[in-house]
Amino acid sequence: MSANTRKSKVYTIGLRAKGPSDSHDAKIAKLARAIGMDSFDWKNKLVAVKAHFGERGNSAFIRPHYLRPLTEIVKAGGGKPFLAETTTLYTGSRSNAPDHIMTALQHGFGTEVTGAPVIICDGITGRDHHMVRIDGKHCQEVSVASGIHEADALVVISHFKGHEVTGFGGAIKNMGMGCCSRAAKLVMHTAIRPSVLTDVCVKCRRCFSWCSAGAIGQPTPGGPVVIDQQKCRGCGECLMACLVGAIRINWSSDTGSVTEKMAEHALGVLAPKRDSAFFINILMDIVPLCDCYGFSDAPIVPDIGFAASTDPLALDACCLDLVNAQAGLQNTALPSGHEPGKPKFACIHDEIDNDAQLKHSAEIGLGNLAYERISLD
Repeated sequence: MSANTRKSKVYTIGLRAKGPSDSHDAKIAKLARAIGMDSFDWKNKLVAVKAHFGERGNSAFIRPHYLRPLTEIVKAGGGKPFLAETTTLYTGSRSNAPDHIMTALQHGFGTEVTGAPVIICDGITGRDHHMVRIDGKHCQEVSVASGIHEADALVVISHFKGHEVTGFGGAIKNMGMGCCSRAAKLVMHTAIRPSVLTDVCVKCRRCFSWCSAGAIGQPTPGGPVVIDQQKCRGCGECLMACLVGAIRINWSSDTGSVTEKMAEHALGVLAPKRDSAFFINILMDIVPLCDCYGFSDAPIVPDIGFAASTDPLALDACCLDLVNAQAGLQNTALPSGHEPGKPKFACIHDEIDNDAQLKHSAEIGLGNLAYERISLD
């Protein structure tokens, strides 16, 4: 769907319940039917159900049983669903397929719960990919994980939350970052250039072991810690590692291109599956940072519910509006903007243009910014 004046439908449902028919699983199934999943021809199709299993130690990732209503619909129609993920650029519990699968199982994403097997779609070490041609501002072709590109259909279920580089993350980020290979992640992160604030750094050297590129060191014994910009991959792992906030991104560089490249990679994922892709966002545990951290901060707004669409841009735009419409919670990372209507993520990540992700997605034809919200409550 190209960006135009026609509004895309976004279906939402809240959390109030009067009985078993209002369970979370039932609500997700209701949304899935609303966006046409029950009438889609799944027969003999390989279906990538894209989720995020969370870094080991994280607790804000989506509940594993939320996937079951989706896989059951696919299987009822004769399809063959699998839980699709890719390896991470940074060192952690998901940087290779064996570790990633074990993390998924430890977090409850086993077949017994979800109804589908876990498959790491870019291979053992993140090198399995398929190049897709696009006409982007930054990219003319993008590296999509082979298992996702080769799937016949795509169901993307995303935890909507804040993000320290892109402002927020939802369906677009789950495709753009989450459905692509390690090479693609490198392309997207090249503009990020972290540096060390020497007056804040306590020289604990914790970041040394977190840097998979070996770019962080202490050239002079007892001297300042520095980041070799020639070796740096821009993965942002060191930001997570530093406990005192001594590592910062140089926001004067062209970091806006990270978000734009991410949108272009999402386009490469979606382009072959325009008529066979479905999107659901979970608006619960809305934390300030992504689920790639090995911990979870307190949610910044109350839980809202669930939303779904066949248009990922309209879905994320609607979810951002829903978050901003909430009253912010006290004693959280939210420093200001607690009033309903104030931009929540922008108050936390104030260096980031929160509209850039949506604007560029519209410009490249990923979806439609104009949406009609339809409540199923």
